[in-house]
Amino acid sequence: MANDVEPEPGDGRVRSPERQGDVLAIRELAIAYGHAVDDRDWVRFEALFAPDAHIDYLHSGGITGTPAEIAAWMPSGLAIFTWSLHSVLTHEIRFTGPDTATGRVHLFNRNGLEWNGQPEIFDVGGRYLDEYRRTGDTWRFSRRVEETLYATGGEFAAIVRDLAARTAPDRPRPMG
Repeated sequence: MANDVEPEPGDGRVRSPERQGDVLAIRELAIAYGHAVDDRDWVRFEALFAPDAHIDYLHSGGITGTPAEIAAWMPSGLAIFTWSLHSVLTHEIRFTGPDTATGRVHLFNRNGLEWNGQPEIFDVGGRYLDEYRRTGDTWRFSRRVEETLYATGGEFAAIVRDLAARTAPDRPRPMG
């Protein structure tokens, strides 16, 4: 039953139909996030988070803040990119209560930009470490931390790796 806490992780166990609906809704939330960023739709982006959520992009050279603060920063934070394609894969969701869950999802983010007059492809790989909260029939992020494992693609990638090492010195330096 969706209001009962089920043993975690699922590891192939058949979940109740209600809980499977929760899994699907959370996965769709993660996919919607990627499309909102790629579409530069900051209203949609902000709405995917609980208003009191915490977002941490320090490990990719970004900032940390509330959904409103991050949505206000994103246009300038991503202005260098002419396009982006966010992919989320290998999503693991663990329910911690009737209306709460944690998750981790692998990310692959390919970006196009021009750097020093030359086109570059900039790839980022890592994980999102998430917390989710349901209100009514809607799941939202209550916390999202990006953990960058690698950044490749030319001169710009080297700058981002250096920036990530400075903004998140307590985390391993992204490879590249």
